[in-house]
Amino acid sequence: MKIAIVSSLWEPQGYGGAERVAQDVAESLAAQGHEVQAICLGQSDRGQEAWLNGVQVHYRPLRNLYWPFPVAAAPLPAKVAWHGIDAHNFAMARMTGELLDEIRPDLVNTHNIAGFSAAIWPEVSRRRLPLVHTLHDHYLLCPYSTMFRKGENCARPCLACRVATAPRRAMTRHVGSVIGVSRFILDRHLHDGLFPDARASVVYNGYDAPGRPSRLDDRPAAGPLRVGYMGGLVPNKGLDRLLDAYLGLTLGAAELRIAGAGEARFAASLKARSASREDVRWLGVVRPEDFMPELDVLVVPSLVHEAMPRVVLEAFAHGLPVVAARRGGIPEQLHGDRGWLYEPDDRSQLPAILEQILGQRGELAAKRAAARAAAGEFSRAAMIAGYLAAYREAAAR
Repeated sequence: MKIAIVSSLWEPQGYGGAERVAQDVAESLAAQGHEVQAICLGQSDRGQEAWLNGVQVHYRPLRNLYWPFPVAAAPLPAKVAWHGIDAHNFAMARMTGELLDEIRPDLVNTHNIAGFSAAIWPEVSRRRLPLVHTLHDHYLLCPYSTMFRKGENCARPCLACRVATAPRRAMTRHVGSVIGVSRFILDRHLHDGLFPDARASVVYNGYDAPGRPSRLDDRPAAGPLRVGYMGGLVPNKGLDRLLDAYLGLTLGAAELRIAGAGEARFAASLKARSASREDVRWLGVVRPEDFMPELDVLVVPSLVHEAMPRVVLEAFAHGLPVVAARRGGIPEQLHGDRGWLYEPDDRSQLPAILEQILGQRGELAAKRAAARAAAGEFSRAAMIAGYLAAYREAAAR
């Protein structure tokens, strides 16, 4: 099968979990003998081509006011204008259509499409190509993709968001099959009336630890509890609340290791609060395979409703139990003995769980085994089998 995969970003651009999933899908399909072409945005004014891990990658210039990845420090009028253009970006649609004529794929799978805009979907439909879209976030319901405003999650799209995303919502009629990376994110879109003619399915993200996974008994039973956070240093990830909970623990009982990058001002404020504590380590951007084996427990304190945080799967692949906020698709990942769920709106719950773990360190061995067992449920092979099933069904329709 000849497959075109569209994703806003691709290696070596800066990218997050959704983009890594798109790249994993593409490279895994290529390894199985499929011909895979990736279409993504590039910062050059001219189109560029490259071969990466068996995938031909087409980088195309972004036809909008500025490059927004990560969030750019643009004036408010420029941001409003950028999102207005992205509601239906005619230039990007025409460019993508011309590239599809050149590639001539059997099927198109779109992932995150900010920058391209949903205007590329009619171009796919016009060429009578099967179209599968993968939902990773709330881009089709909220201009900022989060449905998170003034520190609160939105129960439903507000009037302003409905107006801003109306063109995107209307164009979902061109999608033949829609994949949700969690039941949560899929149902949220279907219940709001999007993808009226599409076949819907859930395909969980997959992750395999590179090389030889760390052994469960490599972690010491004694010594300070090694607590970790890996993700964006942005307010809606809840890192400030994790830091508050951690600083309330008995000094010397634990260590906190923080990996990631994000908003400079927010990160600086958190670092200032922990400046006198040598047990809080800020590591910057590191690889999961270098970070996870050095921990006893990972905390995912998200305030926003995330569809399917990849970091949870990375933890499982390394036999690492997880403490996570009951948000979005996280409960679909974290059930049974794999870790602990808590309500982030109750500020007492996260500190209580950390105190519980400190008092019952013997629990961690069973949790590690359960986490490692869960890794098989979220393997890359299981993910690719789900995508191929969706592709075949879309092609048959």
